[in-house]
Amino acid sequence: MQRRDLLKAGVGTAAAASVAALVTTESKAVAQATVGQQPVGCPDNAIKPSGFPAKNLPTVRETIKPIQFSDELVCTTPQPVYLLPRDHKFHAGGFYACNEFWEWHYFSGFAKDSKGNDYALFFGTDPVGYDPKTGGYAFLPAVISISPIKEGKKYHYFNNFPVFEPRRPDDSTSPADFQYLMRNDEAGWSIDERYYAKDERWIFRMKSKNPKDPWCDLDIRLGAPGYIPRTPTGIEEEGLSDNGRYNPQTMYGLSYYYIAPNMPFTGKFGFDGRVVELTGSLWLEHQWGNIKGLDQENCRWRWFSFRFNDGRMLAFRHWILPPDDLPVHDRNHFCMVHPDGRIEYGFPNREFRFTPTRSFKVPSSDLQWNPEGLMETPFGNFFLKSLVDDSVFISKSGMTFWEGPMVMLENNSKGRQIGMAYVEQYFQPRGGPARMRTLPEQNLARELPLAGTSARP
Repeated sequence: MQRRDLLKAGVGTAAAASVAALVTTESKAVAQATVGQQPVGCPDNAIKPSGFPAKNLPTVRETIKPIQFSDELVCTTPQPVYLLPRDHKFHAGGFYACNEFWEWHYFSGFAKDSKGNDYALFFGTDPVGYDPKTGGYAFLPAVISISPIKEGKKYHYFNNFPVFEPRRPDDSTSPADFQYLMRNDEAGWSIDERYYAKDERWIFRMKSKNPKDPWCDLDIRLGAPGYIPRTPTGIEEEGLSDNGRYNPQTMYGLSYYYIAPNMPFTGKFGFDGRVVELTGSLWLEHQWGNIKGLDQENCRWRWFSFRFNDGRMLAFRHWILPPDDLPVHDRNHFCMVHPDGRIEYGFPNREFRFTPTRSFKVPSSDLQWNPEGLMETPFGNFFLKSLVDDSVFISKSGMTFWEGPMVMLENNSKGRQIGMAYVEQYFQPRGGPARMRTLPEQNLARELPLAGTSARP
């Protein structure tokens, strides 16, 4: 057996939620902890931090506007990789005024209606390139999708939202709260995304003037194990560079990355003229950095989130290279959350293998999609089988990907069901879609040795 590079970290005795028993009642919120106290209204199985953050940290007051520096001092202290709840917000400022910048609030998961019917959900907002001329973003795509499992099809909307208005909610109780209003007036679409720090509560609402379009009104809470770094350091190297020109001074080829793999929610979803009341669990991914480099194969990957029936939750990134989409095992990595709260990392990990067993194309794309395959892992092998082949998303900007639910079968295609998965297949050219590179090009890559300043010609 090849060497396993596993790091283990305890996060208390929080129990992970099992997909076999989706949440049927709205859970209590995990309130923001204060030093020396337990979170108010904290459920018994939630993380109960004590003594963190450290005393005397300043109140979180940052907004979408960039933090300024004095002439002599760097004003941010301490200097963490990221600090929650502050960094739940989208990021902006001159540091991210480049085509390489990409960020997302990404939610995927499973739910049931009052009759016990199963649904797969996927939605998110993805700002690209902070634009200092407008104070917004050069591009802000967003997507919403619901798939009734019995029907085996998706109902979705995927477009750019040119209007972006960040603010604090009228009912805000914390400077860390935010409300993002996004609109596409031409299409008649709007999004209202909110976060409330005190109650660890997220609100996501999407509306359309077309009654046939999908829409949602969801109330999302934080469940155990809470927010966790996706890698041991909380930072991910994005793909493979031809010459290794990452740059920590500009975050070129690097991203900040954390997840919340269990977020119980309730709410309404409308699609095809129908409305359903849903209860379930979502998986949040928040990632940001200057990652869409023109000399990096950073935009080709398979991403997996696995929810085992026994309560384990597993994330895996599978980098690939063209023209044959072969894996780059030196970059692959996983994060396993055990039911007793332990977190296990493999970074990198060469023992994971995904071998596609079926592929297909859609008329408007030349890309090959793989809705089935064998997953070999250090935790046992299982077969992935798509529940909704019709999970290809194509935007006017040129962004194309497959994002859909799969069933996990033990050992092979005829094995018993052991869990559910959400899978993303994203195969883009270097630098991402050309239509999304609307800002002046800059050179963010490093030159050795690192200079005292990071010039941007």
